[in-house]
Amino acid sequence: MKLISSTKAILGVAFFTTLFALNIASAAPPDAAAGKVKAQTCFACHGENGISVSPDIPNLAAQPPLSITYQLIQFRGRQRKGGAMEALAAGLSDQDMRDIAAYYSALPPPPAQSSNTDLIAKGQQISSTQYCNSCHGPQLQGQKHIARLAGQSPEYLIAQLKNIRSGVRVDMDGTMGSAARGLTDGDIEALAAYAASLK
Repeated sequence: MKLISSTKAILGVAFFTTLFALNIASAAPPDAAAGKVKAQTCFACHGENGISVSPDIPNLAAQPPLSITYQLIQFRGRQRKGGAMEALAAGLSDQDMRDIAAYYSALPPPPAQSSNTDLIAKGQQISSTQYCNSCHGPQLQGQKHIARLAGQSPEYLIAQLKNIRSGVRVDMDGTMGSAARGLTDGDIEALAAYAASLK
């Protein structure tokens, strides 16, 4: 069963990557100014400056553009669930998504959030032993299609890690599901505190 799930996840990643690459080849370059106009609806939750209005909504400021685009594609295709996000993404073209991603990715990163120093230190240690930086970057700033975790709301990160751990949220290639499976609630809280403390 695990082999079938892993194979499906790998094929899903390959499909998205190939489809996206083919569409980019014939598309106009991303336009951040156009993206700001197209993102007007997004401002209500994610903020004009990319800092969310609620801790359970992700900050989009300084996210890698490909990460934002991939998430929007998954919401549009209903591979990912997220409240109103499926409906909002349904009407977006690939170009719209690239433009919106270009806008948010160009914004200054969210400010670092301080909290319990012991919890942050524990989170840093778990991040190191779990090799979080091998995908999310040395300061968890994200790269390519991998999300930025630095400066993200702890509440949002805790909810997402728990959803990934339980299988409620399925990641594209199974890497996050595998990484989160062995984490305790305490580990998740520490990781979230550490990520939030980074800029």
